[in-house]
Amino acid sequence: MVFLGIFIFVIFLFSYQRKLHTKHQQQADRRFWELEYQANNTRRKDISDLPYLTIPIADFPIGICKDEKLEENENILQVLSQQKILNLNGQTNTELKLNYGVANLAALTEYDQNFTTLCCTLASYGNQLIKLGYRSEAQQVLEYGISCGSDLSKNFLLLADLYVDSKDKASLEQLYQKAQQLTSPLKSSILSKLEEKSLP
Repeated sequence: MVFLGIFIFVIFLFSYQRKLHTKHQQQADRRFWELEYQANNTRRKDISDLPYLTIPIADFPIGICKDEKLEENENILQVLSQQKILNLNGQTNTELKLNYGVANLAALTEYDQNFTTLCCTLASYGNQLIKLGYRSEAQQVLEYGISCGSDLSKNFLLLADLYVDSKDKASLEQLYQKAQQLTSPLKSSILSKLEEKSLP
């Protein structure tokens, strides 16, 4: 009888937890669709004053070396420098529509994609500069990537290696502080890897 009572209790507890989870999920779903309805009915807002990024092409080592990979990255950066770029990391489509209006979603998505392309290109560009021996130039490029909000671990780790090699403890600590400010899911992984590169 004791085992039967325990079995019944476990079944009851499982059933209760399942109903509670279902209730919370239904509430979350209802809240999402309410926000989505509101977002889809939000009028267009002015987005001309948003913090668009400007790529400092004139400060980059464009043309420093005849290298196919380097030139490929430089060409992408040249094209991007003529386009609008926004760091919208952490904002969902629903939030973008609520904040700026549904009519702006397509444009904002494009500008955010430009930001993703920029971050990937900067990391690739910096990496290639390092391989070719242009370490100070690579540092300049990678530091710009961090300053504009890149959350790519490659950008952080390449720059950390440069700071370690030059025994620049202050810059390494600042880089770690920058990583602590990230809102990306990659934050924990980046911090963990940066901790392994600390100077004595």
